Amino acid sequence: MQYSPSDSFTANQAKTPPLVSFSGVLKRFGALTACDDISFDVAAGEVVALLGENGAGKSTLMKTLYGVHPPDGGEMRIAGQPISFARPADAMAAGIGMVFQTFSLLPALTVRDNIAMAWPGTPWHLGRGGRHVAGALNRLAQLAPGIDANARLGTLSTGEQQLVELAKVLNLDARLVILDEPTSVLTPAEAERLYGLIRALSNDGVAVVLITHKLADVEACADRVVVMRRGRVVGHGRAAEMSRGDIVAMMMGDSASARSDPRRLPEKPPLPEKLRPQLVLREVTTGESPSDAKNITLSIARGEILGIAGVTGNGQSALAEAVAGIRDLVAGEVLLNGEVISRRPLDPRQPLRIGYVPENPRENGIVSGLSLAANLALRSIAGGRQRARDVTTDQVVQCLKDYDVRPPEPGRAAGTLSGGNVQKLVIARETGAPRAALLMAFPTMGLDIAATAFVYRRMVEAARAGSAVLWISEELDDLLELAHRIAVLRAGRIVDERAVTPDLTRSELGALMTGGHS
Repeated sequence: MQYSPSDSFTANQAKTPPLVSFSGVLKRFGALTACDDISFDVAAGEVVALLGENGAGKSTLMKTLYGVHPPDGGEMRIAGQPISFARPADAMAAGIGMVFQTFSLLPALTVRDNIAMAWPGTPWHLGRGGRHVAGALNRLAQLAPGIDANARLGTLSTGEQQLVELAKVLNLDARLVILDEPTSVLTPAEAERLYGLIRALSNDGVAVVLITHKLADVEACADRVVVMRRGRVVGHGRAAEMSRGDIVAMMMGDSASARSDPRRLPEKPPLPEKLRPQLVLREVTTGESPSDAKNITLSIARGEILGIAGVTGNGQSALAEAVAGIRDLVAGEVLLNGEVISRRPLDPRQPLRIGYVPENPRENGIVSGLSLAANLALRSIAGGRQRARDVTTDQVVQCLKDYDVRPPEPGRAAGTLSGGNVQKLVIARETGAPRAALLMAFPTMGLDIAATAFVYRRMVEAARAGSAVLWISEELDDLLELAHRIAVLRAGRIVDERAVTPDLTRSELGALMTGGHS
């Protein structure tokens, strides 16, 4: 199933031209070649999973088709006609819709108004009650029955906002829908509804390109798989004929190790014989809304990993921000080594007392316009102890290589990195020195298999070095594999707390998360 330049492949060999064709497409950013001689087709009614590590060029290729980036070579065709869109609006007019990893939504407006704004050529204030908006709201109701069309978007969870973004694009009468990591912030139930909608689109003749790193997405709805690595297509095949090991081996470029252990998770660190509370939460409360933290009491020992499981929007973000000290508490306190670190004004001159890997690190963890070197130095700069130029270029390059940040160029703007590399940059800064406590909020969201394993290795290393680790995640299998204890958060409250044993199952956690039993 390996790919060579002489290969050509389409799902529909013949009578009509494929809906979309890439032929020798090239895209460069300075010295970096993001897409190198890309050639493949997508047929009408076909679901193609576009796989690869973070930074492999998947999103760049689709943005080139969508008019975000001009191509530097090769040819793209729609229904046999050569195209090169100057802007996304031109692609939309040609029947192409794309849902990006970063949302194009306005938090201050309602769900209805955000959807109305998406329809091209229609003033949003005139379209709020039109048939296009009604159709999009019907799509949204299929994906997430509980979302109120009149709710302000900023009150929704990240997963719910993703579904609003999906509803916008799915209602544009597109011939091709491109979904960039659509399930990265969805609950299992939401993902299942999305899979059903993708299959319905396919049955209606709509082509779907599903950019993903999740093999579950492939198994659920893909007809064909195209794998990219380092800007090139390295493998392809029909999804039903490819094993997980085949796909991972293509993505990783290391057949033996990838096939033997596709996830390559580290071993759970042993608990210290004597448990000493290091990070303690006492009745932490941020408010009374469903997304607030309410009366949360937890104790995490030195060297312990405590996992927080819950459906998105049940208080995880409020809890993380309260512990990090960037959200005011209504009641309660947070202690580190017996010292209260909450209920005091956040001094911008003082770095956070704990390592913090936030949700959505591109928005909340970096300064996009600053260099990688400056972003690595942000903690020290905050404390007035160091400036970015006080660290040698060789030291920065070595750090970037140690944490596998690609490309390891100290002067590159952090905002130009792919999502996975932004995540690794933040983790390099937050775990690069010993921390008494480490808070990680959805640290593997949107990451590929290799980057996920990397993040977990750093988390485990921090625990082995003595950090108390508070890990918020929806990846139940991973929580069961690596956490010592799991607390379940529902409607902002801890509804159960369990030591991880072989008897604790994924389905049991899922039931606790959704209120199946308590």
